[in-house]
Amino acid sequence: MSPHKRTRKAISGPSSRSQTSVNITQHSSPGGSPMLMDGTSKTGKKGRHVVRRRKESGTQRGPDHISPRVTIEALPDIVLLDIFEFYGAATFPDPRGPLPWPWNRLVHTCQRWRYLVFASPLRLDLRLCCTYKTPMREMLDVWPPLPIEIIDSRILCDEENIIAALEHRDRICRIRLSHLTSPLLERLVAMMQEPFPALTQLELWSAGVTASALPDMFLGGSAPRLQTLFLWGIPFPGLPRLLLSSSDLSYLTLWMIPRTSYISPEEMVTGLSALTRLAYLTIEFESPASRPDRRGRRPLPLTRVVLPALTNMTFQGDNEYLEDFIARIDAPRLNDFNVCFFNFDQLVFDIPQLLQFITRTGMTKSYNRAGVVFDGAYVEFSHHLPEGTNTLGRLKLGILCRGIGWQVSCMAQICSQYSFLLPSVEQLDICQYYRWKSRWQVDSDVIPWLELFRPFTAVRTLRISCHPQSYIVHALQDLTGERTIEVLPALDGLYLEDYKPSGPEQKALELFIATRQYSDRPVAVHRWERPRLEIIKQK
Repeated sequence: MSPHKRTRKAISGPSSRSQTSVNITQHSSPGGSPMLMDGTSKTGKKGRHVVRRRKESGTQRGPDHISPRVTIEALPDIVLLDIFEFYGAATFPDPRGPLPWPWNRLVHTCQRWRYLVFASPLRLDLRLCCTYKTPMREMLDVWPPLPIEIIDSRILCDEENIIAALEHRDRICRIRLSHLTSPLLERLVAMMQEPFPALTQLELWSAGVTASALPDMFLGGSAPRLQTLFLWGIPFPGLPRLLLSSSDLSYLTLWMIPRTSYISPEEMVTGLSALTRLAYLTIEFESPASRPDRRGRRPLPLTRVVLPALTNMTFQGDNEYLEDFIARIDAPRLNDFNVCFFNFDQLVFDIPQLLQFITRTGMTKSYNRAGVVFDGAYVEFSHHLPEGTNTLGRLKLGILCRGIGWQVSCMAQICSQYSFLLPSVEQLDICQYYRWKSRWQVDSDVIPWLELFRPFTAVRTLRISCHPQSYIVHALQDLTGERTIEVLPALDGLYLEDYKPSGPEQKALELFIATRQYSDRPVAVHRWERPRLEIIKQK
């Protein structure tokens, strides 16, 4: 059925009444059911504001009676504004999304709608959007002085349009530019040396080459209304100073921080100290050059900076940098923590400050699941809340390194230091990304699987995906005699994704099961039917 349907019916009344022709207009509601122009649907649902039909006095309505035609013009202004606001929120719910909502369609409908929209610019969050399709200078002459968004994600930015918009710095509320080359960035930055008082979101992406550094006086050294700051591959040594003036900041993302933009942990924490509303923090370095200078390192302060609103944090870089940084902060509400270390030249990992920080947050107290995932150049340990828990909660510790033996060895070090937080773990999963299955053609004797499992003293369920399965089963058969319950003493369920009773590892598996049975610690073997969604995520 068409969303707009008109039906004409002839109504025959008593002989004293003349025949009348009535139009009925129906519109589709957001849920799909026909919506009458009085605000009700055939299902009987009503919105917050409805125009109710007046009850007719006199004779009782007959089965063929149809109310007179009611158009949208009958809706009062307050109802129309509610509809406009709902349309904008439903169409573009994320204010940090790629484009603002298309309010300009409404003002071209009729003069009344145009007046209503322009009379409520704050409520409807009206903004002018500068993109590569927009003739900016002409648009600024036509539209009212609304806030301006500059958005251009093409490889070749429309420089003239962007410069035309930057001339109105007091109205610019959002800047999102990608594929920025050094020459273009330098020209734009030259126009951004003064404050942008309305700016709330700033996202700058380099073109993949070494970009020019932002000067200390970028944005005039102050951004009091800034809420989102995203820099990808763009050096900004003066960032801590800008952060001290940005108390409204809630999203801070620094990706691919180049070597030329090193900021010491102490300076970074000083800048973050003013961000009481910061909820999301990402610090990712481009290379291991993020290692702090031991000679210039100062003693840790007696008091730590508290980030009361921080819930999500991601770090990629050197473990020494994170140790120095994490020792200076507290995040009591943190519930999602993702860490990735570089390990190109390190044999030993020492992370006492990180473990103390995790303990202070208390985020892992109720975590009873853990997992180790292997990639071609990456291995990751994760610690999760119980299955079926609605609350978000996750800790991930990863290491960038190659070789299965090297990855297992590094992860064994991490888990050994983390062991005091593992007594509650009852389920352990060992998985691999399918695209790296060829990497498992190695000598199983050089992989220290038992050292990896040793800290998991409370694990009852061990689930293993297909490719590491054979190596782990052959390692478990070495647990004989006095070593029978030395590793995984509480294990009572072994789940194998590629379990076959006549498989190549069957003898090793039978020996392990018999040894545990003899020690009065029986283990049942099952086939692990992994959810398809989980498998797809790893492909």
